[in-house]
Amino acid sequence: MKGNRKTIISAMPCYSTLEQHSQLCWSSYTSVGYTDGASDDIEYLGRSHGVAMLLNAGAAFATVLGGLIICSHRTLRLATPMALATTLSISGGLMVFLSIVVSFGYSVMEFALAFQHETNGDELDGQTWLAATICQGVGIMVVYFVDFVVQKLTPSIDPETPKQVTHASEMGESIRGSIDDSVLLESPREQGIVRMDEKAKEKLQRMGILSGIAIALHNIPPGIATFTAGIEGLSIGLSMAIGVALHNIAEGVAVAAPVYFATGSKWKGIMWCVIAAIAEHVGAVIALVIIGVKDHDTAHFAQASLYGVISGMMATITMKEIFPTAYTYANGRIHLVSN
Repeated sequence: MKGNRKTIISAMPCYSTLEQHSQLCWSSYTSVGYTDGASDDIEYLGRSHGVAMLLNAGAAFATVLGGLIICSHRTLRLATPMALATTLSISGGLMVFLSIVVSFGYSVMEFALAFQHETNGDELDGQTWLAATICQGVGIMVVYFVDFVVQKLTPSIDPETPKQVTHASEMGESIRGSIDDSVLLESPREQGIVRMDEKAKEKLQRMGILSGIAIALHNIPPGIATFTAGIEGLSIGLSMAIGVALHNIAEGVAVAAPVYFATGSKWKGIMWCVIAAIAEHVGAVIALVIIGVKDHDTAHFAQASLYGVISGMMATITMKEIFPTAYTYANGRIHLVSN
């Protein structure tokens, strides 16, 4: 089955019509894998699921890795706005390519397998592309719905701010309160004492916690995408995992730094990074349930729908969140071109 999947992918450019390609795919699926050698299929699926879970776990751990930057003033110096902007822009470039080219392409292919018994020719081409596009639109709407829910749960967070981002070590100074009512907090860079009043500390801590909740919700779609890509192949899954991991490193800094500056506790900051990372595994479980459908036609339809929705979600998250955030971290001075 693993070899068949590779044959399908490599043969895609050789066929001019979707009907020819779907016939090749169907013959590859039915000749080996779903009729004979069922035990080999089960063994391969077990291995691929394990690899997909490991890739997803690695991408999720990157959130914690970003949070660990606060543990040392030396590593905290590395978390400059420009470094975060560069990381996010590279992540965005990878995720746009994987969502538009890879995920959407797999959606079209799986819909061709699902619809080939009902139609053929140009009609099959039209139906598969229409279905994949509709699923992509659903993915776009899902992202906006999640964003709407987050804004309702955290109305005090303005999605348009901050327009200017300063170095993490300057965060405490930006919210300096009155000296008379202030408390002392050790600076992570050990360059003195940052003074913040209780209200400023409470506000900063709340911002970090709410950021953790929001990022946890947003990490579910990348978890689905990373697991699904890992099922298709190691190279595709690894590419997706790298893109998500680069994004998660910056997210980890965004969650841990405010909590640390507000409480002085490194472990509280890291704890919220762990919570955000766990949400990515929730996405992997959702993908596993959908992919585990036994009926062949239903499985093709379910996987095609999943790929299409993932394509819309990841592209929207990239264009709506990652690229604007990268530009914000760059303080609006330069345009970053992702590769």
